[in-house]
Amino acid sequence: MKLAIQALSLARPVEGPPGDDGQRSVWHLSAQGAELLSFVDPEGRVQRQELTLLGEHCVWTSGVGLRTGRVEQVDAARTEASVVHPDREPVPERLLRAALALEDYQGEDRYILHIQRVLGLARQSLALAGNPLPAPPPPASVAAAAPARASNEVASAPVPLIPPSAIASDLERRQGREGLTMLLVLAVGLVVGVALLFWLL
Repeated sequence: MKLAIQALSLARPVEGPPGDDGQRSVWHLSAQGAELLSFVDPEGRVQRQELTLLGEHCVWTSGVGLRTGRVEQVDAARTEASVVHPDREPVPERLLRAALALEDYQGEDRYILHIQRVLGLARQSLALAGNPLPAPPPPASVAAAAPARASNEVASAPVPLIPPSAIASDLERRQGREGLTMLLVLAVGLVVGVALLFWLL
């Protein structure tokens, strides 16, 4: 998944024309099994993103939150022929795998950074809710010796989920703080500029 994200960061985004509501799409696609489709409003704010990583699907919608699913590829040569099967409830493992794949991205693409931040917040929320990060698979000999009953208990154990709306509200609060910080910097710059002007006069 990390290799797919690296390839995605090198892909040239394709922007679609504005629709009737003014929204436009921005599409990132890599041949390594990663795809990011973003929908942006006329003011440039991201309203929805769909991330596909090696058959796993994560969808974020402003005001709604995160959803997960899996992608069935009908025709490997045509991505538009793929079918998304949404999960009834967001699957923590899918969210965590996507967050881990994106955690090393340090580029400047605003759309990849946006989904990285969304999934990072989801990862933090899941950790606070008591969902540990997925551990690496045990060696084959250890896995074979593990009792089947224990694996069934783990599979059937309920996994608490943070509401998707909470993730969206966290993101909006962070964006609001960033905007406030920019306003404060501009205000300080204005005061310093006026003071220098008076000093020069």
